[in-house]
Amino acid sequence: MIKTPLDQSQRHSSSYRWVILAMVSLSGFITIGFPSTALSVLFSEIAAELNLDLVQIGVIWGTGTAMGIVTALMGGTFIDAFGTRRSLVALCLAAGIFGALRGFAVDFWSLFITSFLFGTVQPVLPMNFVKLNREWFPSGQLGFASGVMSAGFATGLMLGSRFGATVLSPMLGGWRAVLLFVGACSIALAIAWAILHPPEDRGSSKLPNLKSFLGNLRYVTRFRELWVIALATFGVLGLMRGLSGYVPTYLREIGWNAVDADTAITVFFLASLIGVVPISHLSDRLGNRRLVMAFGTTMMAIGTLMMYFAGDAFWPVMLAMVVAGVCFDSFMGLKGASITEVDGLQMSMMGMALGFGAMLQNLGASITPPVGNLLSAFGLHAPFLLWAASGFFASFVLLSYRKRKAKPPA
Repeated sequence: MIKTPLDQSQRHSSSYRWVILAMVSLSGFITIGFPSTALSVLFSEIAAELNLDLVQIGVIWGTGTAMGIVTALMGGTFIDAFGTRRSLVALCLAAGIFGALRGFAVDFWSLFITSFLFGTVQPVLPMNFVKLNREWFPSGQLGFASGVMSAGFATGLMLGSRFGATVLSPMLGGWRAVLLFVGACSIALAIAWAILHPPEDRGSSKLPNLKSFLGNLRYVTRFRELWVIALATFGVLGLMRGLSGYVPTYLREIGWNAVDADTAITVFFLASLIGVVPISHLSDRLGNRRLVMAFGTTMMAIGTLMMYFAGDAFWPVMLAMVVAGVCFDSFMGLKGASITEVDGLQMSMMGMALGFGAMLQNLGASITPPVGNLLSAFGLHAPFLLWAASGFFASFVLLSYRKRKAKPPA
C-alpha cells in the first residue's frame, strides 16, 4: 500500500494503478451490477411477502433512477469537494447500510423509504469510479481501464440475474438475507477502500455553498462537447432501459415460454460483457472515442430495430439481442472517459461534469421506457421503433459534433 500522496504524473506511472483498477472493477460488481439485477429477480418473493402489486413494484424499481436525476449534480460536487478516497468510503458505507435496511421492510412504504435512501447514494458511485480511473490512468490507457471497469458492472448484472433468486435466496434463507448480505459486502468494500486508497493531499474540505455550486454548474455546462456526450447518453439509456425491461414481458406475450424469454435479455448482457474490453481498448488504439461510441450507438439502434421485424422467431430475436447488446457496456465506459477528457475541463470540476452527464442519463432512463410502453397500444412490437430512434438520435448527435477550441473559463 502507498502511504504518501501522489501527484498526477506519479499515479499515471505507478504500478499501483492496477490495484486501483481491480478495486474499481470489484466495486462496480458489488455496489452496482449485482445488487441491481439481483433485486429485480427477487421481486416475486418480495411482492408475495409484502403484498405488493405490479405498480408498487415498478415504483420501487424506478426509485433509484429517479433519484439519480436529483442527486447526480450534488454527488458530483461532493466528489470534487472531498476527493475520491473520502467519497468512496462514505458512499460505499452508506450504500451498504441503506441497502441492508431494505431487508427489514414490512410493507410497501418501509421498502419505498429504504429504497429511496439507497437510491440517493448508489447512482453517485459510478461517477467516483470514472474520476478515479482518470486520476490514475493516462489517456492512452483510459479506454482499456474504462472497459475493465464496465466489465465489473456487466459481470454483476449477469450473475445477479442468474444467482440472486435461484442460488443466494435459497442458500441464505430468503430475499431479506440476500439484501443484508449484499449490504454487508458494500460495508466491507468501504473498509477496503479506506485501507487501499492512498491518502490525498486536499487540506480541509468543505461542502460548497449554493453560489459556488451554481457557478461550477455554469462552468461545466459551457462545454459543448459535454452536452454532446450527455445527450447521446440520454438516448442510449432510454433505449437500454426500455429494451431490458420490456423484452421478457413482450416475448411472453407473443407466446414464448418463461425460460426462453428471460434468456433473451441474458444474451444481451452476455454479448455486452464479451465486447466491453476489446471495444473500449479499440478507442485507445484509434485515438477517437467518439467514433467508437457512435459505432456502438448505431449497433444498439440496429439491434433494437431488428426486434421490430423479428416476430416470434427464436434465432432472429437472439441475433437482435447480440447486436443490440455487444456495445452497451463499452459505450457506458467510454462515455465516462470522454467526459473526463473534455478539452479544457479542470480535474477539480470533473465530478460536477460527470454529475451533469449522469443527470441526463437518468432522465433518459426515466422518460423514454414508459413512453415506449405506451406505444404498445398500437402493436406489441411498436415500442422498438421509438427505442431504435433513440439510439439513432445518439449516433446523430455524436457524429454531427465537430471539435473546436474550448474557451478559457472567465
